[in-house]
Amino acid sequence: MEVSYKKLQKYFSDKLPEPSKIVELLTFHSYEVENVEEKDGDSIFDIDVLPNRQGDSSDENGVANEISAILDIPLKKELPKKESTLKISVSAEEINKLLGSQIPAKEIESIFKRLGFEYEVKEEEFNVAVPSNRTDLKVKADIVEEVGRIYGYEDIEAVLPDKGDTTPKINKKFYYTNKIKNFLIEEGFSEIYTYTFRNSGEVEMIKPFAADKNFLRKDLFYGLNSAEQRNIKNLPLLEGDKIKIFEIGNVFTKDEEHTSLGIVHSGGLGKVEEVVNKLSETLSVKVEGKKDLNIFETNFDELLEKLPEPPSSYEQLEKAKNVMFSSISAYPFVLRDIAVWVPKEKSSDDVLNIIKKEAGELLVNTKLFDEFEKDDRISYAFNLVFQSLDMTLSDDEVNKVMDEVTKTLEKEGNWQVR
Repeated sequence: MEVSYKKLQKYFSDKLPEPSKIVELLTFHSYEVENVEEKDGDSIFDIDVLPNRQGDSSDENGVANEISAILDIPLKKELPKKESTLKISVSAEEINKLLGSQIPAKEIESIFKRLGFEYEVKEEEFNVAVPSNRTDLKVKADIVEEVGRIYGYEDIEAVLPDKGDTTPKINKKFYYTNKIKNFLIEEGFSEIYTYTFRNSGEVEMIKPFAADKNFLRKDLFYGLNSAEQRNIKNLPLLEGDKIKIFEIGNVFTKDEEHTSLGIVHSGGLGKVEEVVNKLSETLSVKVEGKKDLNIFETNFDELLEKLPEPPSSYEQLEKAKNVMFSSISAYPFVLRDIAVWVPKEKSSDDVLNIIKKEAGELLVNTKLFDEFEKDDRISYAFNLVFQSLDMTLSDDEVNKVMDEVTKTLEKEGNWQVR
């Protein structure tokens, strides 16, 4: 947009500063002046107006109004005021806090008047009526920016922010989440993650990504119960004879979103209560929640409010140990049992070592499920779990391995496979 210096002067009774000063003022406060061309004794400003100011600054009237506000000099004739469609309330304290300034309330009022903003003062707040052509002013921060722009950021003293307390603080939720996780893992539980999306609930999504997942979960119960049922089928592959799992995750009700802790023990609700009581002792806070079947669930955020603040620093961490990972097979497992009579002085480990050596890599898990003595002999009975990483094992393949195991065991003196 090209604007003539001489034409701008006609808007004012007072003499405008030199063109170079006008360029400086406009650049600091309002626009980007791309070029100034001297032509027939006049200075022509090539002004680049930002897109969000096209509504009020796309002609000479807008530029003249800006100069009037910046220099605090009146126009010969006041420009027509635009109707207001929006009101924004802001206090002098809020303006100065955001700008880091100490602009008096009277000066702020003067800036509003120079900008042509109508306003009311009520309980130390300015209720500013935003002109309809100022589409760039939408929130409180925009009004604050206008005050700073007209007042002049170069006139606001640079002040370093208060250092405050820079001591690193441990996040309370993170601290206790890990404390509870570590406790449950030491108790033999495994952490799981289940879907947040359900086919029923209290909070329905506007745009679900699947027809059967159009609600957010209201609790952890469904996911934990489903995970338990699936894991029961794979129990021979797992350590122990019970399913022990937990989850910490967000749930959604009509009133709020909060984090929940859910614990499952397939040994029954009594076993769950034992673990919850031990957790209460560990945290020194009574852990309460709802119980259903063998599942316990508590509002973790409410529990967090009862807990004390974490220590100011973490305990000294131990040196990281090498962690070994193993692949999980996508193929089904095959379960076999074997029982062996051996001399009384032989241990179950003596038997198991031979079984493992002969069965090889296909034997992925073992469990001693029975032992009893008779006369000078003892019987050990084992569950043997076979599985391949590469294929589905057939009965014939497993039977061949079992035959070799049986032959090797019976070669030992006074050993008998039952």
